[in-house]
Amino acid sequence: MTEDQVLLQDAAERYLRDSYDFNARRERLTRGVYTDPQHWQAFAEMGWLTLPVPEHLDGLGLGTRECAILAELCGRYLVTEPLIEVLMSAATLIAPSPHAAAWLGQLVSGELIPLAAIDECAGRRNERPATVLSRGDSGWRLTGVKKWVSAGPSATHFIVLASCDEGLAWVLCPRDAAGVTCETFPTHDGRGGANCSFDTTIEEHQILLAGTAALSALEAYRELAMTLSSAEILGAAHAALNTTVEYTKQRVQFGQPLASFQALQHRMANMLIQVELTRSLVYAACDAADGDTPDRSRFACAAKVKASTVGRKVSQEAIQLHGGIATTDEYIVGHFFKRITALESWVCSRGEALREFMAFSG
Repeated sequence: MTEDQVLLQDAAERYLRDSYDFNARRERLTRGVYTDPQHWQAFAEMGWLTLPVPEHLDGLGLGTRECAILAELCGRYLVTEPLIEVLMSAATLIAPSPHAAAWLGQLVSGELIPLAAIDECAGRRNERPATVLSRGDSGWRLTGVKKWVSAGPSATHFIVLASCDEGLAWVLCPRDAAGVTCETFPTHDGRGGANCSFDTTIEEHQILLAGTAALSALEAYRELAMTLSSAEILGAAHAALNTTVEYTKQRVQFGQPLASFQALQHRMANMLIQVELTRSLVYAACDAADGDTPDRSRFACAAKVKASTVGRKVSQEAIQLHGGIATTDEYIVGHFFKRITALESWVCSRGEALREFMAFSG
């Protein structure tokens, strides 16, 4: 990593290590609070929300690698705030918009928490949206339903993917707007979710992108989601491995620490090898994206497939090596497994990524 990337990693890890307590996280989730305003404001003050914002719009103009550093730490510390989702929205949906300047200032200050609302029905992820942006005599109107919005309870705005006369459109809609209703629900990974119904009027500056620009933004959003979800899975898997190693050093069986048994050493060594192979592929996907190489999409798919496979395997091994304690809500290892499982199907599932990778590879 470059010197700036090392400084970013060190500062972010220091904050999360000192401020993001696992037991406090559990207590907050039992109250149905998914985003702590103090944490979110700290993210804004430390400049994390400005990472992908172009310099001419008062951002840092950094790339995928820097966002992946934060994503990996989010996985390691099980961050429930939608930091990665907001960075993705800023980079691919808002920054390319002609109305970017009107919204990015609110985003980087922490006032605006925009989350993409894409899915509508199981098994129809790649079909034309049933949600419609139409223009009538009284102006623009957005109608339709979006389901399973990850971290939906934390959103102040939704960036809704809709059909329009030009093809596709991305529409920024306030959660509290007249005609918007949301049903929120808890999720096993601690993020919460939302199903939302839209029947509301839309102003011109809320239409971020339309036509071919909207389609390009959707492809960019999916590609970035694959890479950053892979980085977050990597962080969670590595943390699960480290927790397991420490546990086996302390847990005594037959008069010896579990870590002294060669068979268990081999299993943990294999877990480490797979984690490091995943790290190399995730970093390669970041470099391909930042270098805008022709095979950037292929690397993103490969990273998603590898990370999902390894994350599930490593977290399952961690649970097995811990024994029954790992299945309790009070112990952290099971929560790594839950988050990894959720990330497997987020935006682009492992199966979708594998099919796309096979198509790229002929």
